[in-house]
Amino acid sequence: MSELLDLFAEKELVLAQGCTEPGAVAFAVAAAAEHSRGELKKIKIKIDGFVYKNGMSTGLPGINKYYGNKTAAALGYFADKPLARKLTILADLEDKLDQALGIIERVEFEVLEEKMPVYVEAIIEADNQVRSLIKGSHDDLKKITVDGKIVYQNQSKISADQQLKNLNAQLKTMNIYQLIELVEKEFSDRQLQLLKDGLKLNSVIARAGREGVGSEVGVKYRKRTDFNELNEIAAKAADGTGARMAGAASPALASSGSGNQGIFISLVTYHSARHYFNISDKEIFKATMIAHLVGHYAKIYLGRLSALCGLFYAAAPGVLAALLYLAGKEDKIEEAINNLISDTSGVYCDGAKGSCALKSLTAAELALRHFDLIMQDLNCHLPSGFINCSLSKTFENLAAISRPSENTVNNTLFKVVEKNACEI
Repeated sequence: MSELLDLFAEKELVLAQGCTEPGAVAFAVAAAAEHSRGELKKIKIKIDGFVYKNGMSTGLPGINKYYGNKTAAALGYFADKPLARKLTILADLEDKLDQALGIIERVEFEVLEEKMPVYVEAIIEADNQVRSLIKGSHDDLKKITVDGKIVYQNQSKISADQQLKNLNAQLKTMNIYQLIELVEKEFSDRQLQLLKDGLKLNSVIARAGREGVGSEVGVKYRKRTDFNELNEIAAKAADGTGARMAGAASPALASSGSGNQGIFISLVTYHSARHYFNISDKEIFKATMIAHLVGHYAKIYLGRLSALCGLFYAAAPGVLAALLYLAGKEDKIEEAINNLISDTSGVYCDGAKGSCALKSLTAAELALRHFDLIMQDLNCHLPSGFINCSLSKTFENLAAISRPSENTVNNTLFKVVEKNACEI
């Protein structure tokens, strides 16, 4: 297990500026644009259906009115230093918007239904042809070619994609107790500082949401007559998600490729731990690392992107695991997560957008409700439906349901969403 937690933190707890899917699109275009020469004729993006769906309707950092993959691609064409900026590529591009709108009709997408996430290939046609490829994870730029000649190739001895596969293979062999043991043995001061800084960043985004940026789900929810402290925790999660989906300019600490899930885990774990327990910040942040790790464990089965909502099936289980760890009830974690999934089976992901704030609100209250219920010894008879006595088997069953025949559920989702959308 040596250094496994460091590798997880390095690869999966990273900063993202805006939604990670349009960020990956912009990164791919920016990487290719550095090598493009002459007058632009066309930008073509070949993309998997999961990334395409998630980026269709989401806001972009600092950009009002315009949103989604197409605008992100056009902005990416004018971004600089892509290899240094990666998923923060969309930061501070407001002054490039007019230029981006001037080329937006030259941007087109081809959705590759057979590709699994993450797959983004940008092809820029000008006096030369430049191709860039991101594959495996949102910021893993594999190569750039100019007129068929490779001008950049990931030189890592082990590619980021392979590192992630190796990490996942090791984590997948573990059970909940072993994941907790990993954190208890390897949690470091560096990881503690990362999570502290992440909470500060994610709190800034949530504050923007409370001040009116985004869908105002949390703002309006606070007007309930029976509003209480636990409702406030859920409202904070909605604030952060809503502001981020509206294009809040602040970066977020993402979790396993998702800024929304990173915001959710940071805020809900910290504030609910403060509500339930009288403990040190270090203990809370150690539990937060467990939440991120359990959320990632779920996504090893479900997929980095899925037809199912990651707030419900990765982030909320992570928070629930963290709270039970702090309560000294590690033996109840699998049972509690199975209860939670029994409560919500079938919440689909129909893309990243403003209404994710509603899902964030509901998922937060769900996690807190199931913490309270398991502390009262509620347990469902298992196996029941697709819920298995083994949590890993439950995740396997969820994955099978979300992809019953290749990608048919997700393909149908993005086609329905695409037909329903008015994307710019």
